[in-house]
Amino acid sequence: VYVTTPQKIYNEFSSGTHDITAIRDFVKHIYDQSDAGKELKYLLLFGDASYDYKNRLPDNTNFVPCWESVYSLNTISSIASDDYFGYLDDGEGASSSDRVDIGIGRFPVDTPAEAKIAVDKSIGYDSNTPQTMGPWRNRLTFVADDGDYNRHLNDAQTLTKFLNSYYPVYGLNKLYLDAFPQISTPSGQRAPELNEAINSSIDEGTLIFNYTGHGGEVGLGHERFLTIADINSWTNKDKLTVFITATCEFTRYDNPGLVSAGELVFLNPNGGAVSLFTTTRATYASANLALNMAIFRHNMFEKVNGTYPRFGDIIMHSKVLGGNNDKKFVLIGDPALKMAYPEDKVKTTYINTKAVIVGKPDTLKALSKVQIQGVVTDDNGQKINNYNGTIFSTVFDKKSAISTLGTDPDSRVTTFYMWNSILFKGKAAINNGAFDFSFVVPKDIAYKFGKGRISYYFDNGKSDGHGYTENVVVGGFDDQAVPDTVGPVIHLYMNDSSFSAGDVTHADPVLYARLSDRSGINTTGSGIGHDIVATLDGNLSQSYNLNAYYVADEGDFTKGTVSFQLTDLSNGEHVISLKAWDLYNNSSTAKLSFVVEPSTKLVIEHLVNLPNPVTDGTDFVFDHNQAGKVLKVRIDVYKLDGRQVRTLYRELKPGGFTSGRIHWNCTTDTGKKISRGIYVYQLQVTTPDGQTKYLRNKLVFIQ
Repeated sequence: VYVTTPQKIYNEFSSGTHDITAIRDFVKHIYDQSDAGKELKYLLLFGDASYDYKNRLPDNTNFVPCWESVYSLNTISSIASDDYFGYLDDGEGASSSDRVDIGIGRFPVDTPAEAKIAVDKSIGYDSNTPQTMGPWRNRLTFVADDGDYNRHLNDAQTLTKFLNSYYPVYGLNKLYLDAFPQISTPSGQRAPELNEAINSSIDEGTLIFNYTGHGGEVGLGHERFLTIADINSWTNKDKLTVFITATCEFTRYDNPGLVSAGELVFLNPNGGAVSLFTTTRATYASANLALNMAIFRHNMFEKVNGTYPRFGDIIMHSKVLGGNNDKKFVLIGDPALKMAYPEDKVKTTYINTKAVIVGKPDTLKALSKVQIQGVVTDDNGQKINNYNGTIFSTVFDKKSAISTLGTDPDSRVTTFYMWNSILFKGKAAINNGAFDFSFVVPKDIAYKFGKGRISYYFDNGKSDGHGYTENVVVGGFDDQAVPDTVGPVIHLYMNDSSFSAGDVTHADPVLYARLSDRSGINTTGSGIGHDIVATLDGNLSQSYNLNAYYVADEGDFTKGTVSFQLTDLSNGEHVISLKAWDLYNNSSTAKLSFVVEPSTKLVIEHLVNLPNPVTDGTDFVFDHNQAGKVLKVRIDVYKLDGRQVRTLYRELKPGGFTSGRIHWNCTTDTGKKISRGIYVYQLQVTTPDGQTKYLRNKLVFIQ
């Protein structure tokens, strides 16, 4: 790794003059002088850019300049690009058809605080920990604009059909504007349900967020279904997404007078994206689709020589067409970083004790009890015998047909399909590479026989994998099923199971529900009115469909949990009710009263360990703003490769604004002394009203 500053480059390559060609000449010098096997592959531009090269504007942001086109006043002809620094072969740089030779990314940061956000997010994303893993890594979200005679929806369909054909292991979440109702406001058409769906998708986690349609520096869509306020509200710090925006100037990073929406997605300290494949200027839809497809087509999801590509490889290989439109696409983020791909695989071996044979699917009938068995494997299909962890399984009914509404005059009513009717979602233990789980198929299925799907994700807190099978048929009815006439048992809490009716909570509590029924809980969404629904204060406009938030207990399909974040509740007394159905369509309802009182938002800062470097033991110390409250503290210590070595738990008694010293003797959870090296530690603090915050830092052990 070679690190330098623009001024040093200017002094060496342009006699001190601020000249972007000097930066390119420096990069070419490194490129040409690289030894065999150590070739220059990636360039990270660590700083924001500005169209004001001469620094005439106050508060200018031209830290690391970008290439600006001569035609800078024309919306279409104007270009701001980092590609110029990657034209490194002799004679390149003059033609628009030249191709970049290295992967280039940028951190569009203006301050040390923003730089720390970018670095911390990159390190956190690259660290495989129990907090950063989860089924979200197997989910891809596609959002499409309306109008233009379905151009953007059709583009999204083209992309998802490609992924379905070549990488069907990933689950696809389609959020198309014209499938959501719109309302008229004084400011124009709005689609609040799509805003909510996008925000939920980000906060729950999605490996990729892909958008096709209209956009700009302040958000996406004329209907404003993604706004600056939405972006700033995201809290998916441990589930950072990768943005792909085939739209206009979403990330115009060279405007010193405005921090663009794309930059805010990257700079959100509490979540957002770890990187963006995004645009800096107005672009054409046809060329956007070509580049978007090139991103997926050129090995984004395939290993090359045994390893997945890095972001820099993806952006470099996607610019295959050349031309000015490609130059307007940039990578915001670290080009040497890899996406959080699930590495290993799953093989379904038995369904109801019958060996799975490709082409001879088993049938899952309504109210029948089903047992699934399988193994986790490496890339070669060999069972990983020493793997122990947890597998998350989702069993789907046949694909659902979803029709658009044709709200925009230039939108055409169409139908698209998606796996979204869930028969069962739960988790099971993996022991020595093998797993099994059971469930009852709900009564509310589509009885016509057709292809179903089982989707898997698994991890052990250090490594993960995914898989699927569509070698199942769903349909029909089990006429031998034992009758059930009793509805589910429901217990409601706020934040955790210690909550009692009438207790106090803050304005953003988590509704926590425990459900049990001997037949299992209905989450299919197929039967009219047979959903898990929570209603606040009896107001039907504040009802929430919670089917997707229910997860069965590990190894027990008869019990499970709903966890759902409520937000911005008014102060005072409230009552929430929850209605759920079992798989025989028996229902039950439970209610919980609670009181919302204003609370101080939890803030933690100044996390350090003393001494550092460490030779024997060390003390962790941090500051907070919750004086007088009991705080639950967890500290996880990891090696740089993501392996966890120790977890510390403490309960801090009411006191001042400093935690006091939390001692660690530098041993692992098994009592062994740690080895020399650099370690990352993460602090988790939880208040009595359920607020949780995280901080990370590093220590050096030198004994």
